[in-house]
Formats: sequence, C-alpha cells, structure tokens
Amino acid sequence: MTDHLQQGILLEEAQRYQEALAAYTKAAQEEPENPEPLLRQGALLDEVGDYPGALLAFDKALALDPYNAYALSSRGDVLSTLGRFGAAIEDFTDAILIDPEDAGAYYNRGLAYASLDQTEHAIADFTAAVQLDPMHGGAYNNMGLAHFKAGAYAEALEDFSNAIRVRHGFACSFTHRARVFEALDNVNDAIDDYTRALQISPYDPTTLFLRGALYFHLYETEKGRKDFELLLQTAPADNQFRKLTMKKLETGL
Repeated sequence: MTDHLQQGILLEEAQRYQEALAAYTKAAQEEPENPEPLLRQGALLDEVGDYPGALLAFDKALALDPYNAYALSSRGDVLSTLGRFGAAIEDFTDAILIDPEDAGAYYNRGLAYASLDQTEHAIADFTAAVQLDPMHGGAYNNMGLAHFKAGAYAEALEDFSNAIRVRHGFACSFTHRARVFEALDNVNDAIDDYTRALQISPYDPTTLFLRGALYFHLYETEKGRKDFELLLQTAPADNQFRKLTMKKLETGL
C-alpha cells in the first residue's frame, strides 16, 4: 500500500473527502496496475454523489481487473442510480457468476429488475438474497413489495413480517404490511400497523396519509382529520401527499 493510498483512507475516515480523492488519484498514478485506489475513489465518488466520476473510476478499475466482483457490483450500483437498469443487471449478473455467494449482488439486481417491472425476476433475486443472508431486511421488504404488486398477498404478509422480525425499528415495513391488511379488508390490523409505524416515525407523511384516509373510510372523521392536520404541519412543502391531503380535507372525504 502506497503512502498516498493510506493517506487517502485516513482522510476519508476523517470525512475530508476532496483531499481523500486527490490522494487516491496520486496513489493510482503511483501504482497504475493496482485497482484498489480506483475502487476506493469510485466508492467515495459514489458516496458524495458524483456518479459519472464514480462510473469512470470503476471502468478504469475493471480495465485492470475484469473479474473483480466488487468492482462489477459497485458499477452496477452506480448504473442503477443513473437509471441504466439494463446495464446494471449485466454487471450484477457478471458479479454473481464470479461470486455466487454475494447476497448484495442478488439484492441489487432484484431492485433493478423491480425498477423495470420484471417482478418475477425481482422476487427470484430477493429470494436468493435472503437464502444467502437470512437477516437481510431490505430483501424481505422489497420482496414483499414485489409480491404485493403481483397480488400475492399471503406471501407479501410473510415477507413484511420477516422484514419486521430481522430489522427492528424500520417503520416502512409496518406501513407496507398495513397496506396488505387493508387490501384484504382487515382494517383493524391495518390501523394497528400504521400506528406502530408512526410510533417509530411519528411524522412520516405516507403513513399519516394512509392511516388518515382509512379513518375517513371508516367514518372516524376526527381521527382522520388529526392525521391529515399533522401531515400538513410537518410534511415538506413538495411532498406528494400534501395536495392529496388538502383535497380530501376540502371535500370532506
């Protein structure tokens, strides 16, 4: 490891990112056959939101080491962020061929498939991810979303329940499970799950809107109005649920 590579690592740990990037550039120049400075540079550029720069760094690293599963998976992440899901799937697939035990690559390929509405492929990848990592809450949660979209409500309930079991304190899984209960007309369990989600994240606009709308549907108008008023007090001005909430309050629905 060169002095500049070590320096870059220490600067990154100190959150001095621009200096760290400069150090990684020097390290790459000092060791032109070593992909590690480029991999670290790409990961940091991805973290700070310079996605074209990250993509270029991973391209250079893969030119040096075409079978580096980490580099392929990392480039796939960047491609997904840029909305290039087909290319991302290709990279994740190559990474899986090299390292078939990488739960993260299956998970991220599943997310890319889900973004392309290829639900069956997404479910298959999320399933593989939880088989490799039974504590992968994100994979359970997104598998639940895919099953819910496919109308497989029993499977979705199981997925969200598993997500809640392995990933404590994550409000969205309660909200997602509540939506399944609501689709099944199990309104009491839906209200319970929305409430549990709000105990974790009291001002979440999505959950406030959904619980408020359900209260209105159940003719519990005062409870619904309280949720909507809290949403309007706390949600960002550009939040999509603000307009929907105002419309419902205006119409009394």
